[in-house]
Amino acid sequence: MSNINETQNKLLHVDGLRGVACFMVVLSHLALIFYPGLHDPSVYNNKFVSFIANGPLAFSYSGTAAVYIFFVLSGFILSHSFMKSGSLASALPNIATKRYFRLAIPATASCIFAYFILSLFHPNTSTVPPWINFYATNNETLIDAIYSGVVGSFFSQPAKVNPVLWTMKIELIGSFLTYFLCIIISKAMRKWLILLLFSLAFFASQLPQHEKYGYISFILGVWIYTCNFKIGIVFSAILIVFGIYFGGVHYGSYSYIRMINYVRFFLNGEESNAYYLFNFFSGFLICLVVLKNDYFVSFFSKKLFSFMGKVSFTVYLFHLPFIYLIGLSTFNLLFTHGVKYVISVISSSALSILSIYIASMYLYRMIDHPSMRLSEKIANIILNPVENKNESAPHGQKK
Repeated sequence: MSNINETQNKLLHVDGLRGVACFMVVLSHLALIFYPGLHDPSVYNNKFVSFIANGPLAFSYSGTAAVYIFFVLSGFILSHSFMKSGSLASALPNIATKRYFRLAIPATASCIFAYFILSLFHPNTSTVPPWINFYATNNETLIDAIYSGVVGSFFSQPAKVNPVLWTMKIELIGSFLTYFLCIIISKAMRKWLILLLFSLAFFASQLPQHEKYGYISFILGVWIYTCNFKIGIVFSAILIVFGIYFGGVHYGSYSYIRMINYVRFFLNGEESNAYYLFNFFSGFLICLVVLKNDYFVSFFSKKLFSFMGKVSFTVYLFHLPFIYLIGLSTFNLLFTHGVKYVISVISSSALSILSIYIASMYLYRMIDHPSMRLSEKIANIILNPVENKNESAPHGQKK
């Protein structure tokens, strides 16, 4: 996922939808920590939790649907900024080089931050379901954390200090794929056919299912950008209903048992994963409506959503350490003093969310926004070393 603000013509509704999707990720992790039954209907918490988990309302905290929303939006906005850059082929080296550092600098900062939080603070995790223990058990060094942010999350596996970085590999490769496709289709008559063929190629590949759907999401973002049509409000409402329904999927959920059987198929000897497939459809349909319907364009351009989108990258990268430290500490303080479980969860979750967004305003200014300028400078140094040496020489002299 990325917070792309490089484009001059800022698309506020894109930022707004990204911000809402990021909030869904935060809710997803809060649910995993305090009410895992919201994600797994076989885990019993209470009747209300069971009711939510067995219906499409689960979309509201579907972190997986949110991630596919990120990928479609990235394909769309990267196409928008790249197509406006003039000569695409000549602009590609600078844009592609800058893209890696644009993602890696904040990712590395988040790993370092998470490492120190996990090393210095150890709130009691025995009072909540066991999901958080995989995160709290940290045997990695500072060097491991830095390596994860710079290399691991993009080319191998993200560190346990910040597991949300599993999306960075798809984000980086998907970005390069988007640039490549933009060059190919820039003068093509049947852009949709080229994009369809690439989508089918990824679908038929032996890549992990969650990964291949991620790359197809980028391609669909490019397709949405190339289309000039608008979607009416009635058809948009229908698509939104389907998008919400698909995003609420869980294996074992009463609302999806039959539908999961209907879409069951085998490809390359592997059974389809309905969870990833449905969430992929959800992300695409939600993006299609928000990007192509005037009402939703206006709605997601509101100041609150724009703010959420502005800080969404820092929220995404840094939210788990804040939940671990502030959320768990607050919950333990309340719960051990006799406050009911549900009240303790609501209070600690609200405080976690508040602290995440307040901190993200400062982290955006300190890390995210400067990383845009720094990535530009690094790309210039790498691609234009002679020019940069000449600029650094005394006035009137050349090296």
